[in-house]
Amino acid sequence: MATNLKRNPEPADILFRIKRGLCGYVSYLAACDMNEAFSEYVLYEPILRIMKARGFNVECEVECPGVVQPNRGDKKKLDFLAEGRDRKIAIEVKWVRKEGRLNIDRDLEKLRGILFVEPEVYSLLCIFGRKTHIDNVHEELFKLGFAERGEPVYAEFKRTRYGCRIFRLGSP
Repeated sequence: MATNLKRNPEPADILFRIKRGLCGYVSYLAACDMNEAFSEYVLYEPILRIMKARGFNVECEVECPGVVQPNRGDKKKLDFLAEGRDRKIAIEVKWVRKEGRLNIDRDLEKLRGILFVEPEVYSLLCIFGRKTHIDNVHEELFKLGFAERGEPVYAEFKRTRYGCRIFRLGSP
């Protein structure tokens, strides 16, 4: 089946699909009164499915290279590490719960760590949450060396408005 839809070049296409998919998926879950189950981990399945559908090989919860790992206990892991379409992408996911409260210290450490070891990796921070909670995160992230990739995507269906924004650490 041929399509006349224009696709963005990678990685813009996959990033837009992730943003759009997450907003739609969480809006669907909210319509099913699943709000009690909301956490960062709810976002994993749609990200994984979208990336695999676009031809990426994806691993979740990958031990992060370039960071000092604890001797005991849980290792510091990247949420996603994907390869495909001539690029490697590392993604940390953050569900922002409150306006003005963006705690990404651990995420930043991991994204900096993989960039240190593999500077060509697209190190991305995927921010998800209510529109009012994520509208103004770009200023804080810019100061930390992030640049937004594409436009924010919001699902605005009268009640809670969910949104997703993706930022790249390092290069624009």
